[in-house]
Amino acid sequence: MSIIERVAQLLEPVAQTNRQPVAPRKTRRDSDSNLIERAINDSNERERSAPPEAAEPVTPPAAAGHAAEQMPWPGPTEETNKPTRKARVLTVDVGKLRARGIIAPGGERTATAESFRRIKRRILANALNPEASVPANLVLVTSALAGEGKTFCAINLAISIAQEVDHSVLLVDADVRKPSIPEVLGLKADKGLMDLLVDRRTDMAELLYKTDIGKLAILPAGTPQQHATELLASGAMRELLTEMAARYRDRIIIFDSPPLLMASEAGVLASRVGQVVMVVESGKTTESALKEALGHIDSSHLTGLVLNKAASRGLGSYYGGYGNGP
Repeated sequence: MSIIERVAQLLEPVAQTNRQPVAPRKTRRDSDSNLIERAINDSNERERSAPPEAAEPVTPPAAAGHAAEQMPWPGPTEETNKPTRKARVLTVDVGKLRARGIIAPGGERTATAESFRRIKRRILANALNPEASVPANLVLVTSALAGEGKTFCAINLAISIAQEVDHSVLLVDADVRKPSIPEVLGLKADKGLMDLLVDRRTDMAELLYKTDIGKLAILPAGTPQQHATELLASGAMRELLTEMAARYRDRIIIFDSPPLLMASEAGVLASRVGQVVMVVESGKTTESALKEALGHIDSSHLTGLVLNKAASRGLGSYYGGYGNGP
């Protein structure tokens, strides 16, 4: 091997090393350019990841006579935009109740109070019956003819149940053509049952009157309607009764109904409640009228008869005699 060939072998590893890619050396100008580019990229990244700048809170315009409330953006929802209605509260005049022979909450034990205590026991027992085909917490108080005292009995029954520890009461004025509950209780009612039937979007809770008789609430008859009879017999009424029974399961719901022989809707209502209490005026209601009225209701829904205005020694002018049939 010649000297030239031996030198070539010695230089070969060095040549291989020199052929490996080597990063070009950065100049100061290149370094400055990269720093600027990196700064721009970092700034863009911060803008993309940073939360949006908080906007100044927007204060809605104040209503006349009222200071505007501070509201968080984006402002009130549709629900909060609804007008807030004050609770409708009725203060019952206990003196007027006593004058009418109606039970006074927390009052003395009277013959009337004792009579309705006996009447309500059967109603409360039936209301807890889980096998009832129709909600048994819906109770209809009616009569064969007008003027027999069904409103008197409905109010007394409601007040008596309202004094129970484990039950509350909703008293509904369903005698929409001749509502009597407002006059007896001193209630100036506007909207109520009829308005619920005309517009089912109405919230029932907005139309109820709370009373100072702790567990008693009242739903008035509402705005008079030309087709009141048809409304009470309508599907809307059926839906409302179903809603009442389900929504107020802890309540006994008492309906002051039109007389069975005076208004056709009374029979329809009687078929849709779990219990019917028939009021009979002593010395006035004939046997034939009573039998005809009973023919309008399902006998399985009849809880009993209340004999009203029967003078009896030591029991006062009103006495609720109670029986299980005609």
